[in-house]
Amino acid sequence: MSITGSDLVVKSLKEHGVDTLFGIAGDHILHLLDVIYDDNFRMVDFRHESGAVHAADSYSRILRKPAVTLSTTPGHANAVPGLANAMHSEAPIINISGSADSLNLGRGAMQEFDQVGVARPITKGAWQVPSPERIPEFISLAFRTALSGRQGPVHLTIPHDFQSAKVDEKDLYRYSTNSFGVPRDVRGDSNQIVEAVSILNNAERPLIFAGSTALFSLEEESIIKFLDLTNIPFFSEDSIRGIVPDSHPVSFGLGYQPLNEAAQNIKEADVVLMLGKKLDYTLGFGGDPPFANNVKQIIIDPSISQIGIARTPEIGILGDIGPVVSEMFEIAKKKKWRKNIDWIKKLTKSSDEWIDKLDSLSTKTDPIHPMFISKILKKFIDDETHITFDGGDYCHFLRASIERNKPYRFNNVSSFGMIGTGIPYAIGAQIALPKHKVVVVTGDGSFGFNGMEIDTMVRHNLPVKIILGNNSIWGIDWQIQKGLYGRPVWTDLLPTRYDKMAESLGAHSEYVKNSSDLESSLLRSFSHDGPSLVNIEIDQIISPVAEAAINRKLGSHG
Repeated sequence: MSITGSDLVVKSLKEHGVDTLFGIAGDHILHLLDVIYDDNFRMVDFRHESGAVHAADSYSRILRKPAVTLSTTPGHANAVPGLANAMHSEAPIINISGSADSLNLGRGAMQEFDQVGVARPITKGAWQVPSPERIPEFISLAFRTALSGRQGPVHLTIPHDFQSAKVDEKDLYRYSTNSFGVPRDVRGDSNQIVEAVSILNNAERPLIFAGSTALFSLEEESIIKFLDLTNIPFFSEDSIRGIVPDSHPVSFGLGYQPLNEAAQNIKEADVVLMLGKKLDYTLGFGGDPPFANNVKQIIIDPSISQIGIARTPEIGILGDIGPVVSEMFEIAKKKKWRKNIDWIKKLTKSSDEWIDKLDSLSTKTDPIHPMFISKILKKFIDDETHITFDGGDYCHFLRASIERNKPYRFNNVSSFGMIGTGIPYAIGAQIALPKHKVVVVTGDGSFGFNGMEIDTMVRHNLPVKIILGNNSIWGIDWQIQKGLYGRPVWTDLLPTRYDKMAESLGAHSEYVKNSSDLESSLLRSFSHDGPSLVNIEIDQIISPVAEAAINRKLGSHG
C-alpha cells in the first residue's frame, strides 16, 4: 500500500511506543505535523525549542523511556543547547528536524545549515535520512543508539520532500522492532562480579555512590535488598535520587559533598562502589582528595569509556547497573556481612549535625533566608511531589535540605551546569506525572531563560508551582566574584516583579517580601488549580557550594 514518508515516521514512532511529542511548528515539518495531528499523540508545543528539548529530557528520565522532539531548521539551531545538556543528564531524546528539499541542499536552500554536523559532537549520533524508504531504518537506529550504554540524545534530519514522498508501507515492516528495537541488558562478567562482592565483604568502611546512569536499569527493590543484606552506606545524585529513600537506615542522601557533610566521609572509605557515577570533577577525578590514597574503587558502568577514564579501578565491570546489582545480591546472599555499626554511626552523626546546621538557618527573618523557604515549603509537598532545582546559591540550600524518598521525583541542573532548565524540566515532569504535584525551585537569573514557558503551562493546563527566589543577582557567580576579586562584574540584576509577568501570561501569582506572608502565599499558590508563581524577595546569602568554590581557588580546605 502506498503511504507518505510522514506516515512512515508516525508508524515508526508508534512501533517504538511513543505517545507524546515536544516541539514547535515550522516550514520544514509542516507536512509531518499535519499527518501527526490525525493520530493519537499528545502534542505539546513550546515557546522556544530549547525549552521543548529540556521538557523532553525531564519526561524521558522520569518515565525511563525515550522522548521525541520536533523542529524546523532554525528551530534545530535553537534546540542544540538542549541536546548538549541532555548528553550530561543522559536523557534518551530522539530529536527530529526537517530541512529544505533534498534536491536543493548544498546550493543555498532555504534556511540551510549543517544540521547533522552541528548535532554530531553533542549527541550520541546524528544522521540525515538518505531516502524516504529508509526512514524506519534510521528511526530504529536512533532509538537503539539513544538507549544503549550510557543513554543520551540523538538527532535525525528528514528533508521536507521525503516527508511528502510516496513510499510502500512494507518498508515499515522491514524494520520491525520485534527483534532488535530495544537494546538487551548487558549483564557483566560473572568472575568480576564475584570478585567485587568479595572486596566489599572484606571492607571495613565501604560506601556506595549511585549516579544518573543507574536510572534506566536499577530497580528500587533490587538495590534496597542489596543494602538490607550488606549494610553498606549509600549516597545518590542527580536522576537516581530517591531510588533508596533518604529515610532508609543506610541511606545518607545527596552524594554531593558541598551540600552534605556526611558525604565528605568518603575520605575514610576503604572501598567505594560506583553505580554509574562518573569519577568526574565532583569527585576529584578519583584522586586524593576526596578519596583516601589507598582506596579500592569498584566501577560498574554500561560504557567502557567510563571505566578507568580518570584512574584504574580495582574492578571495572562493563554492564548495565540493574542486572549487575541483581547478580551481586545473589552472590552476596551466600556470605556473612558485618553490621558496619561504628561506620554507620559516624555517618549518621555527620548527617545529623549537617541537618541541624541547616535547620538553624531557617529562622523567620527579613530579608528571607532560603532555608526558611525550605522549612515552609516542606509543609506543602510530600514524597510523591516532583521537585526541580534550578539555579545557584538559593536552590542549593533547598536541594540540601529537602528529603527524597521516592525515585523519579527529583531534577537538578545537570553536570553541564546549564541553568534555565528548571521551568521546562517541570513541564516535562507534569506531563509525565499528571496526577502529582510538580514544583520548581528557581532563582531569578535562571527563570529568565525560559520564563515564557509559563504560557505553555497555561495553554496545556499544567499546574506547575514555581517557587522563585529573587535576590537580584546571578547568585553563585556574584558571591564567587566578591570572594575572589572583591567586586561583582555582569552579575547584578533588577528586583523584577516576575509575579506580574506570570499573571499577564494567565498564571496565578504571589509576591512575598516579608517572611510572615510566605506560608499564606504558598497556601494560595498550591490551592490554585493551575500554574502559579510565587516571587519571593530573598537575602543575598552565600551557599556552601560557593564557599567551597572560593576555598578551592584560595587554596583553603576549611
